[in-house]
Amino acid sequence: MKRVVACALALCLTVCLFAGTASAAAREPISKFTIPLADNVNLIEMTHAGGIFTDPKDVLQQHALTYQPGGDVRPMVIYGSTLYGRSTMSKIATYLDNQNLSLVAGVNGSFFDMSTGIPYGLIVTDGVLRTSGNVNSVGFFKNGSAIIASPDLHVLLTGGAFSNTEIFYNKVLTTTNGIGLYSRDYDTATKNTVSAYNLVLKPVSGSDSELTLSGEMTLEVTKITQSAASCAIPAGGFVLSIAEKTSYASVLANMKAFKVGDRVTVSVRCAEEWEDVSYACGGGDLLVEDESALENFSLDTKNEQRARTAIGIKPDGTVVIYTADESANSAGMDLYDLADMMESLGCETALNLDGGGSTMVGVQYPGYDKCATANTPTDGSMRACANFIFLVREKTQAEEADHLFLYPAHSYALPGATVNFALKAADRNYMATDVPGSISWSTNFGAVGEGKLVLDTSSFNGGISDAVVSAKAEGMSARATVTILQQVTGISVYKEDGKTRLKTLHTPAETDVQLRAGATYYGSAVLCAPGSFTWEVTGGIGTITESGKFTSAKVTKLTEGTIEVSYGETTASIPVTVSPANPFSDTKGHWAETYINDLYFEGTLTGSAGKDGKLLYRPDDSMTRQEFIVALMRYLGTDLGNYSSASLPFADTGKIGAWALDAVKAAYSLGYLGGSKENGKLYANPTATITRQEAMVILARSQNLTDGGSSSLSGFSDASKVADWAKASLAAMVDRRIIGGSNGKLNPTGKVTRAEVAKMLWALENS
Repeated sequence: MKRVVACALALCLTVCLFAGTASAAAREPISKFTIPLADNVNLIEMTHAGGIFTDPKDVLQQHALTYQPGGDVRPMVIYGSTLYGRSTMSKIATYLDNQNLSLVAGVNGSFFDMSTGIPYGLIVTDGVLRTSGNVNSVGFFKNGSAIIASPDLHVLLTGGAFSNTEIFYNKVLTTTNGIGLYSRDYDTATKNTVSAYNLVLKPVSGSDSELTLSGEMTLEVTKITQSAASCAIPAGGFVLSIAEKTSYASVLANMKAFKVGDRVTVSVRCAEEWEDVSYACGGGDLLVEDESALENFSLDTKNEQRARTAIGIKPDGTVVIYTADESANSAGMDLYDLADMMESLGCETALNLDGGGSTMVGVQYPGYDKCATANTPTDGSMRACANFIFLVREKTQAEEADHLFLYPAHSYALPGATVNFALKAADRNYMATDVPGSISWSTNFGAVGEGKLVLDTSSFNGGISDAVVSAKAEGMSARATVTILQQVTGISVYKEDGKTRLKTLHTPAETDVQLRAGATYYGSAVLCAPGSFTWEVTGGIGTITESGKFTSAKVTKLTEGTIEVSYGETTASIPVTVSPANPFSDTKGHWAETYINDLYFEGTLTGSAGKDGKLLYRPDDSMTRQEFIVALMRYLGTDLGNYSSASLPFADTGKIGAWALDAVKAAYSLGYLGGSKENGKLYANPTATITRQEAMVILARSQNLTDGGSSSLSGFSDASKVADWAKASLAAMVDRRIIGGSNGKLNPTGKVTRAEVAKMLWALENS
């Protein structure tokens, strides 16, 4: 019996707007809008939720791509320059551009081994088999039509003592998987980790030199190597390998019987309906079969709420590619809900693809010439993956405008807010082109002109109202919708910059602090005006204006209270501590004053007395490694007593200050501090000044942030100076916006100041 989709997330179980609970009678998502990417490709963005005032994890952010085969757009499966290793979607998009192809949209493809990038299923590109795998797969024909099924694929070896012996093709060799064949599609070498016996081969004259889904080729042994884990693969040639400690001793003996000059035949057999497939990649469990959702799955995360990617085919041949996010604002799905969703989208068959951190949707929005990320990846940025499914078209010279597009196509706003639009133009092939010169703007709500809508507050009468903005030129038009909200589902408090979120506020007495508020509606940002919210102060800590300017009271002791901000029935509050005065005499007016004060009042940072007895922080001084560790342990609230008996492996342990020793023991025991090796010994270097990249690595380890994509560093001019051991950590910290660099540089080897440490720790707490 089919399960009910959790949290009313399926299309048939969505909520009524502004009802306190989900309505079973409702049949529409909270938000759903469609953007045409080509004549036969649409992007649908949807949000579902379980009720209006719910936890963000009751919300599901989704994207669906629909593709009708035919026309100038075609599907492709693409990987990087080799199967071994992983590539980012942006790197593949650049490759497509160099091939005179334009990306329309793309998603991640196969499940793969994270350490090697080798996919678990087959890969076919340009009608050529690149790697084997007999799992449920999706294939695409030259006309763009698709097939989802098991390809019943077999790669067979004949020659010597072998007769149609099944082997694998371009997979990692183990002691239990028998014989493997390798080509340059895999890499320039086999890169195996077990010692192997290898036959180096070349195609004989007149033989095919590539494997097709129903073809064969004859190869001649040109060289034999043994006791080698990695064997070079010659250009245009192949390597046949078996582990020297294989579980199949007789098979190894048969391999060793070959001599230079001997010949073998490698053939491929597959299901007849797969023989003409041009592109294909392996997947996971079938989700839908014969238009009915399935329930028996083998995936180990089938019951977990994860980001998901799936592909399906409707009875009329339309291809549906669907993703569901798992992020701070989206719950993710289990596999049963995913199957129900694919059925509800009209698929007669559907296949689960890799998900989790791999789930991504890349789109080239009409009017733009670069790919953008449409969804919110679980890791915060696009993961490098084994391969991708892309919808592409041939690049053409831009012609005169034939379509207009307004971005954002849909947004949420509060009365009085200002909404800025970008007007873009595309030609008849959806290629970006120039916007016509004379544009007329109109709206049914507020005032609009030159791409700016100012929402009127006086005519707003509550409920949900849609402001429709239109732009027209030379017989073309574009429309965008702004939903004006009476209620929001989330409010956050920010510093004056509107970007730095506050969870607490510590401030000296008689100080002005400008605060900003931001709202979300089921995870989507809401455009606000300075006077959109109601502010209140409790606890006698000061006063606050309608625009959020807080003035702390004159106090003689630490005073605690709260600041509350509300819109409609939604309220957020932050605890506030007001101190008698700035605790440090040398931080007044310093750029890091707020960060330093906040962490001082939390007990994370300390100072020292100057000659005049006043407390100093020395914000521009550097910080030693042991000082940094002590501050971090205080910030984390680590109970150092639990680690006082731990032993340290460092040759310079005696140089660690007594005041820092237990903190260093804790940091080492928890895996945050590793030390450095010199002349075979491990050193903590406690009194050395800590560098930016050293501090970032320790911070990242403390937060389990060690899987950032190297592409996150590409925007910094000195990214090449980041040590290999620090790249993943720095990228993760950039992704989390803990660090942002200065003047386009990371300065990884520069010394960290005490002020910078304060900002780093503050950013960790408030990210």
